[in-house]
Amino acid sequence: MSARAGLARSFALAATLALGLLAVRGASAAGDPAPARVAPTASGRCGVCHPADRVAFESSPHAREDVHCTSCHGGDDTTDDEKQAHGKGFTGRIDRASVPKMCASCHADEKRMRPYELPVDQYELYQKSRHGQLLAKGDRQVAVCSDCHGAHDILAVSDPMSRVYTTNVPRTCGRCHGDTTLVRQRHMHNAYAEYLTSVHAHQLFDLGNLRAPTCVSCHGVHGAAPPEVADVTKVCGRCHTTERRYFIAGPHAARMAANDVPACIACHGNHAVQASVPDRLGSNCVNCHEKGDALERIGPKMLADYRSALAEIDRAEKVIARADAVPMQTEDYHARVEEARTYLREAMTAAHTVQPEVVAGFTMRARSVAVEIQDELHLKFANARMSKLALIVFWFYVLVTVGILRRYRNRRPRERK
Repeated sequence: MSARAGLARSFALAATLALGLLAVRGASAAGDPAPARVAPTASGRCGVCHPADRVAFESSPHAREDVHCTSCHGGDDTTDDEKQAHGKGFTGRIDRASVPKMCASCHADEKRMRPYELPVDQYELYQKSRHGQLLAKGDRQVAVCSDCHGAHDILAVSDPMSRVYTTNVPRTCGRCHGDTTLVRQRHMHNAYAEYLTSVHAHQLFDLGNLRAPTCVSCHGVHGAAPPEVADVTKVCGRCHTTERRYFIAGPHAARMAANDVPACIACHGNHAVQASVPDRLGSNCVNCHEKGDALERIGPKMLADYRSALAEIDRAEKVIARADAVPMQTEDYHARVEEARTYLREAMTAAHTVQPEVVAGFTMRARSVAVEIQDELHLKFANARMSKLALIVFWFYVLVTVGILRRYRNRRPRERK
């Protein structure tokens, strides 16, 4: 809402209040009883002067749980007198450095949070986070509770309008981590812009997959911090369980840990993670290994096995399409070609072992299934051709026989004459 619209709304409310008071006084002067006083709202009388804040606050869960403006700001919410309302320890704009502790006065109280089954360790986690550590050092630009949750318009995390709802988390974090001026000043990557190009963002925003990773999936919520180098595989492995199992079984895991190399990130990146494609097997290794040496050739070898199997699967599908056109019974072949593709997908996952023989185990199975399909269908095509030829010969023999018999039958009457 613009300042002009807010001012106009304030004047309108003030005018309504004045007319109401005049009506009450007139009724009293006439001897009529004054109307019953309406029960105060969660914002008390504060909303008379702060209507926009009142609307935002009374839409939040706080307003329904006996939290009032005075709970955070102090003062007296039962009066319209500004001086009196702003007395009793009133604080207008709460200092940023005080916000976490103020929120913790309720959210770290186990007795208060027990009815809602809310955790009470969030303030402690925040203090250990990168945000909390920098705030303790006097950095006023870092995120505090109200930056992520809002001030008056706080909504439940399950509410799609909440700033911390799954699909809104990247944008909320991006208010700082996508601020080009701020990230430049602090010599950071524009994590938000990078994330928007990732396969994770595609899953979340384009496909509506609410299980896709957001910022908090990898960095944590109130205890937000960059994962330690040794923990990267564990963080990624929470979703990519099979990939992590193969990775740990390969030589990279121990060597990367020994050399303080952040595992998954080395090949996939961190925020701009792209979908895994086979061609990267042939190009990623050169990022760390000298082109042409034995270790660098491992990737191209796995890619060659993959492409060989894929070519056979493609050929098998074309043969199945020919069989469908005949038509033949092909349900079993469709299922088997999908089995071959499953082996091929597993080969891509097994590539995390960086062991060509492990990958070859899956590509060979995929290839053999595809070759079997082709051989069986080609045999069926050959049998069908033979059957067709035999049928042609049979009908030719039948027609010739019928012709001979007809000629013989026609000759007999002439011979009798």
